[in-house]
Amino acid sequence: MERKRFEAWLQSVSTSFLTLTEPQKNETLDHLISLSGAVQLRHLSNNLETLLKRDFLRLLPLELTFYLLRWLDPKTLLTCCLVCKRWNKVIGACTEVWQGACKALGWQVDDSLQDAMHWKKVYMKAKLRMRQLEEREAFETSSLIGHSARVYALYYKDGLLCTGSDDLSAKLWDVCTGQCIYGIQTHTCAAVKFDEQKLVTGSFDNTIACWEWSTGAKIQQFRGHTGAGRTANKVRRAAMPDSCCRAV
Repeated sequence: MERKRFEAWLQSVSTSFLTLTEPQKNETLDHLISLSGAVQLRHLSNNLETLLKRDFLRLLPLELTFYLLRWLDPKTLLTCCLVCKRWNKVIGACTEVWQGACKALGWQVDDSLQDAMHWKKVYMKAKLRMRQLEEREAFETSSLIGHSARVYALYYKDGLLCTGSDDLSAKLWDVCTGQCIYGIQTHTCAAVKFDEQKLVTGSFDNTIACWEWSTGAKIQQFRGHTGAGRTANKVRRAAMPDSCCRAV
């Protein structure tokens, strides 16, 4: 059929098709499909995918897309991020969505920080930590072996842990390696505080003492309490002579 005659015929068929009822249109399509070969069916399949599976994130204005995304919960948003790179990029750029997700977790959100990726990362880290807490995987545990009796006193600072025990000793540990840095003989410790050079201990013998880590020597001892010294602090070095400590 010549092109001109074909176009006229197609126009006539199209006009007649539009006058049919919905069931008649379906029947007509079924009949045409039954008459089609592999080439026509492949063409139909390719075009149907484009017509039926429209990417609304690509077609809608960005402002409207952001508005619609705000109605989705964070779990659904993360699933949508897996659809394709474009969806991940668009969803990852919606600041209000991720700020809202962080607020739902109880975070204090600075609205002036308009960085969607920042808030998405905050949300992801928070959810990861919450899952780790639920599964009891949030913390690593290890044992520090060294005392021969009960440990009464603990004090942690800057990766170091000081322990005071009923075995009349105090030890300073590197938490990362588990190694004992110092171990000195003391009284029974009810409280401990330390810095790089000195250790302050409160004891069940009603005294407070200050010790030097490097030598294990007792620098000073304070008496006067009628019960165990359960808290102790070392004053700043500039406030008093180098060897002087005070119980608080």
